[in-house]
Amino acid sequence: MNRKDFIQLCVLGTAAVATGTLHSCGKDDGVSPGGGTTPPPTSGSIDFTLDLTAPANAQLAAGTGFVYGAGNQVLVAKTSAGAYVALQASCTHEGVTLSFNSNTNQVQCPRHGGTYSSTGTVLAGPPPASLKQYTVAQTGNSLRITG
Repeated sequence: MNRKDFIQLCVLGTAAVATGTLHSCGKDDGVSPGGGTTPPPTSGSIDFTLDLTAPANAQLAAGTGFVYGAGNQVLVAKTSAGAYVALQASCTHEGVTLSFNSNTNQVQCPRHGGTYSSTGTVLAGPPPASLKQYTVAQTGNSLRITG
């Protein structure tokens, strides 16, 4: 590698790090695990099972939290009515990873305040479209999410 190539590589690497650092300095109102941006899954590519007795899913089973599945592409939550829902985990506005508020039964975007219902319908904010909803089938202590 010659000197010119080395300097260009260093400049590009520094720019990439700076861009990522500046992007992460935006408003962060509690971006949940797997935060940042998540691409929406392709149709028919979702098929996974969650064990509700697993420690990692304890808050989901209790209805006080949520989990991500399928490589952080799907948000799974339990509503106050006791039903489990599975929705696209990325905001339809800018792809930011969403979170579920168990007190309001709403899905929220930390970046611009977009709010969705527990069925994925846009309630407020800039999101241009509803979230994709996945099929949830419960068998005993297992949830199978497909879509």
